[in-house]
Amino acid sequence: MPEVARAAAALAAGDLVLLPTETVAGLAARADDPSAVARIFAAKGRAPDKPLAVCVRDAAAAEGLADVCDVSRALMAQHWPGPLTLVLPAKPAGLAPECLGGNGTTVALRCPDIVWREDLCFVPLALTSANLSGQPSVADVEQARADFPGVAAVPGAGDPSGRPSTIVSVVDGCVTTLRAGEIVIGPSL
Repeated sequence: MPEVARAAAALAAGDLVLLPTETVAGLAARADDPSAVARIFAAKGRAPDKPLAVCVRDAAAAEGLADVCDVSRALMAQHWPGPLTLVLPAKPAGLAPECLGGNGTTVALRCPDIVWREDLCFVPLALTSANLSGQPSVADVEQARADFPGVAAVPGAGDPSGRPSTIVSVVDGCVTTLRAGEIVIGPSL
């Protein structure tokens, strides 16, 4: 797919990319490039104190960025790739500070179930919904292009429901749902 090759080149150059996910359209940049990550905040008009999720290729990549306990490992095995974002204790791994929450103590990791993940997650990607801050999320990349003209894009649409990923925090083996989304995490993992 030529769009994926163009998106890979844009990411490698530190540019932004619009990407479909299995939930909503996303806006991405290299998570290890602070200037690229800053462009996400500027493009969205997003408050700088609101950390971005980090998209990873797989659970092994997540283990390089966060302290992964048995509970979070089980959640990854059950729901990744898929619409689950895990907020975990961060390892100092060279990510842009804007991708870390809690004064750099946590990182929100996401492994979407989408075909471009294998080709574009050659490094972790800062990933957020492709909408202007305060506006509703959009499911389709083509809809997002209106707000982000000139940004490289991989065409496609997310889930027609347009619901975001579920976000859970895992601290000391305890799971707390931070945002309800596409999947439900029950009391028994």
